[in-house]
Amino acid sequence: MTAPDRLKFTTIAHATHRYLSPLSPEKSARLIDGLALREGAEVLDIGCGRAGFLLDLVERSAVSGLGVDLNAAFIASARAEAARRGVDARVRFVDQPLAEAVGDAARFDAIVCMGSSQAIGTFAEALRWAHARLVPGGVALFGDGFWRRRPDPGYLEALGGATEDEMTTHAGNTRVAREAGFRVLGAACASDDEWDEYEGRYCAAIERYVDANPADPDVPAMAARIRAWHDAYVTWGRDTLGFGFYTLLKPASREP
Repeated sequence: MTAPDRLKFTTIAHATHRYLSPLSPEKSARLIDGLALREGAEVLDIGCGRAGFLLDLVERSAVSGLGVDLNAAFIASARAEAARRGVDARVRFVDQPLAEAVGDAARFDAIVCMGSSQAIGTFAEALRWAHARLVPGGVALFGDGFWRRRPDPGYLEALGGATEDEMTTHAGNTRVAREAGFRVLGAACASDDEWDEYEGRYCAAIERYVDANPADPDVPAMAARIRAWHDAYVTWGRDTLGFGFYTLLKPASREP
């Protein structure tokens, strides 16, 4: 059995998600308020997906946004939702690699990356990239994984051969942010309920597609993948994998 197409799989799996991370609307609002953006601020969202968070931000604050994601289906959905919410004049979306969408000279008042740091590299590399492209006094909001406990070898195998050193702890992530030159304004974690909502929607979307499309030749591989993934989540992931949200400041001065 060949592996299912990753782009097709993730597009279907996230069809009912507002956010492509374990995040609730209530926490989204708190994170947006914590950024304390000035009127007219320019915001970049890296790996914006269907842009639920960026659209919340633009709706809640008098700012403009640029969302970047390689998934053309997600970008089309984001554009449609921006028009539906009436904020399409203040946000634009591009389905290009980040390096093509954002030049080296571009600078932003805020940068958001809610779980897509791999678009740049490691978490540390993504933080350094963002720090270089923020104006002094600019803010960043990064969402990224961390280990809640030492991962079981079976879980690492289920994650496709991941290694323990690919992530650190929640406290470790804050240290990595400070090493990249940021001041940490705040840190929060996804709750068990937010994880269950995210993983439940992810699993249900694929299972419903499998049930409704038996003639699709990709269905056997998709079914096998989602069942193995969900089993790994309930067996290990729920107690092992955390997700943190880090609100960061690029200092406007060199004062401590």
